[in-house]
Parts: sequence; structure tokens; C-alpha cells
Amino acid sequence: MKVLNILGIILLFVILTALSQVGGLILLLWLLLYQFFKKRFKNAWVRRGVHVGGFVVFYLFFMFVIIPPLARIQDRVPLPMSKSGALIPVTYWTAIFGRNYIKSEGRTKLESIAEAYVKKHPDLKVKYMDCNYPFRINITGKKNVWILEGLLPHITHDGTKADIALVYNDKNGLSSNLTPTAFGYGSSVDPLPTETCKPCKCEKENWQYSFMYQNLPRSSYQLNSLESANLIDEFINYGIKQLILEPHLIQRFRKHSKRIKSYRFGIAQCSSVRHDDHFHVTLCQ
Repeated sequence: MKVLNILGIILLFVILTALSQVGGLILLLWLLLYQFFKKRFKNAWVRRGVHVGGFVVFYLFFMFVIIPPLARIQDRVPLPMSKSGALIPVTYWTAIFGRNYIKSEGRTKLESIAEAYVKKHPDLKVKYMDCNYPFRINITGKKNVWILEGLLPHITHDGTKADIALVYNDKNGLSSNLTPTAFGYGSSVDPLPTETCKPCKCEKENWQYSFMYQNLPRSSYQLNSLESANLIDEFINYGIKQLILEPHLIQRFRKHSKRIKSYRFGIAQCSSVRHDDHFHVTLCQ
């Protein structure tokens, strides 16, 4: 039983570290703290309940009280967790796992862009997905090392970048703040016959390219091309220089926007994942 417990702790440590960078360390701190008072609870079920519930409270306390001021030392700040403002997370889990951190300049720009967009489209929000972990741990001569800097699975995310969800219609065909999948990722939109089919090539070269699209549960919400183009327009209007989107959506959105027609988008490599469920934006240096 002790061996299984140890293996379970190791597995949980790995998962929490991959998800949140610091979750594994918080787990170890909790296990150390728990040793001081676990004997007070004689009943095994009460002890287990305190163990699990105590860790949840301890984890959330660290993530929302201790981590933010420490991250600010490196100019990393969390994006808003509330869904009442102009800039919102697709899912609360992004904030719970601390994957919503970005440089303060990036947050200021995102909030300004979101406010401008929502002012023109009052029923919609700007929905962010993954940004970065709370901390940057440099290794001389290396950049974006997973966990230490690069956000799993987004190795290029370095505190200056964010993934922004596209706009989808609800079941009534009206523009909404919904996404076809719970996390936004995997809400990919296949190319039309008249559009460039990058997935046709990349799916053959890399198994992970369409993994989330092919495996995550999804609803039937359809892409709203016009509102998605309007959203990207707002980023271009603000002067954002680096946006990454799949070629077939660039072609589709150009029908709705002169700015998108003349904008030079970045194109992700096949070694990345699909960028037709979101667009990737670099907000600062």
C-alpha cells in the first residue's frame, strides 16, 4: 500500500507540475504540513477528508494569495478570472492552474483591446485561453524550457503571448461567448474545399497536430466568421504585430475585413498544434 501511495504522489506531483508549474511543489508543502496534525483525527474517513479537502484549500490559498505577489517580482500578472468583464477566461480552470499569467504590459494591452471590442459588440466578450505560468526560471544558453518557462504544451509561450478564442454561434445561430469544447482547444474549423488545407499535410506528419480536435468532446456550435474577423480586426487596429492563424481561416476572414487582407500573419509549423480554434498573439517583448 505504501508503494502505491508513493506512486500516486509521484503521479499527482507530475500532473500538477505540468498543469500549473508550481502545483507539485504546493503538494509537497501540504504533505509536509499534514504530518504535523494528521494524528489528531482518529477516524480514517475523517482523516482522508481533511487530507483531500485541506489540500484543495491550501492549493487555492497559494495560487490566489501567495503566488500573484511573488510572480509580480518578475513582472508576471494574472489575467482576470471573473466572467463579468470584457476580458474573460474560456474556463475557470485556466486561472485555477495559474496558466493565465502574462507580463503587465501584455495584460494592459489585452484589457484595452477587449474593452474596445466589447464597446462595439456589447453582447460578446474577448475570451482568453492559455497564456503562461507564473514564473520564469532561466537557464543560461537555453530558452523556453518546459515547466521552467515554456507552458506545456505551448513551448513558445514565454509571458508575452496569449491564445484568444474565436467567436462561435449558439444553437440558435446567434453570436455567443460559447466554445464547442470546454477549454476552447479542439474547437477547430476544417478548411472548405476552396481553402488551403494545411491539416491535410500536418496530420500526416505529426500525431499531436489534430489530437485535441479528434479526441475532445465537442458541441455543434458553428464558427461565426464575421465576428471572429471583427475580433482580429481589433487586435490589428491596436497595432499588434504578431498574430498566428491557420491559412484557411485567414482566407475566410479576408472576405470580411480589408485590414486582414493586408495583414501579414504568422503561420505555425506542423510540429505545433492546430491554430483554427484560436489565434495566437504576441502582445509585448
